Amino acid sequence: MANYPEWVMKFKEKGTYINYANGKYYLYAAHSERVPGTKKVNRISDGYLGRITQEMGFVPPKDKVTGTIEVFEYGLSSTILFLCKHIHLGFRRNFKANADFIMVSSILFYIYGQANHELFHQSFLFLRYTDLDLSKTPTPKQSTAIERGVLMIKDNLTSLFGDDTGDIVLHFPHVYKVRVNKRLYESEISDKVNYFKQKYHIEWED
Repeated sequence: MANYPEWVMKFKEKGTYINYANGKYYLYAAHSERVPGTKKVNRISDGYLGRITQEMGFVPPKDKVTGTIEVFEYGLSSTILFLCKHIHLGFRRNFKANADFIMVSSILFYIYGQANHELFHQSFLFLRYTDLDLSKTPTPKQSTAIERGVLMIKDNLTSLFGDDTGDIVLHFPHVYKVRVNKRLYESEISDKVNYFKQKYHIEWED
């Protein structure tokens, strides 16, 4: 076994090995396999674990990000979907093929005061309703339904949350879904959001 410094060896555990290259120490996971028909044992690397330095100790590798990092508003839009299902069902009874377009537009209008292609693509609603085209102009009948949807959402949330409505509408949009390397992650949730989420038994869609 190589004679590595003590500050390096303290990070070596069972199932790992250290490689020294170009003046630096690297830690790898490994296991041993016997060569069939012989007494020889080969060490099989199971992957890179990180670098070891005297100043910083063990330094795990940084995740490599490929492509664009996408951020979607999640907390409030998902809350509205969860708590206003009856409004959505009403649109499905009356508008059928356009029900999702009207509901999504109503939610965007409630949150932002407008609904368009850009806002849709920055929202969790885009992940939920990928086939919708928010760039098209609503028909007069659809516009009336969207206006009514905004009022119904507002009345429903006010009825459910009372004096807490303002705080919820202020803080919940700051919970995001983040897409990195084609995987979705949920952003950190503040104590205030967690408090209201538990108080009103709010469930978010995945």
